[in-house]
Amino acid sequence: MASADLKTTLKARGVQGFLDKSDGRDKLLAAVQYAAMFASAGQPGDIKRIQVSVATARKVFRILKPLESLNPIVQNPHLNPNKPVVLELLNKARALADERLKSVLMAIYFGGDNIVWASQAGILQNKVLTQRAQKASLYGWFGGSACTIINELYELNAMTERRAGESDDQYRERMAKTQAELNRHLLVFIHAVTQALLAMGLLELRPWKPRTVGLFGIVASVLNCYMLFPALPKPVAKTA
Repeated sequence: MASADLKTTLKARGVQGFLDKSDGRDKLLAAVQYAAMFASAGQPGDIKRIQVSVATARKVFRILKPLESLNPIVQNPHLNPNKPVVLELLNKARALADERLKSVLMAIYFGGDNIVWASQAGILQNKVLTQRAQKASLYGWFGGSACTIINELYELNAMTERRAGESDDQYRERMAKTQAELNRHLLVFIHAVTQALLAMGLLELRPWKPRTVGLFGIVASVLNCYMLFPALPKPVAKTA
């Protein structure tokens, strides 16, 4: 009984830690937003109004995001000599820091998103600027996701490629040791692909129905929540 209570407490702390992050609240609301898009199928009504309201509410959590996106460039303006120059300029894994093009694209995404929010809040009255900012924002998001896809493919290939002189047993042993890291890169890759598809749908680059776009949004948001959820501490074993 005590063990079950401890597990419940740890899970509750994990949820609290997730909700304490502005990113966590943003992605949770994103899941609600795209679930409403899926349910409404783009048709006017109460569910559609919920979708629009939640989308507007999310933007408050992103006010400083353009500056955050540029942090990797400001903090470390140098290229990593251990990676191909083209790839380094294109993108570097978020966990390994030092992003280039991706940082700029994501700053455009969040910056355009802030302009849309200012318009929805009544601060900005320029409709043409708002429409252009929304498109620029989504293209920036698509581009940033594409950068992540390319980078993760490079990382996955580098990790799984057989090294010179490596025997079958050595290769299997190395794969077993790096399985957790491989899974992490694969998850980031799948998430980036889903986000790129979602951005394409929102930009109407493909003739997808609102429910298809909403489904991509739900999957991307759930994956985001999963990646942001803090690791739960392991219960301390009782000593005799």
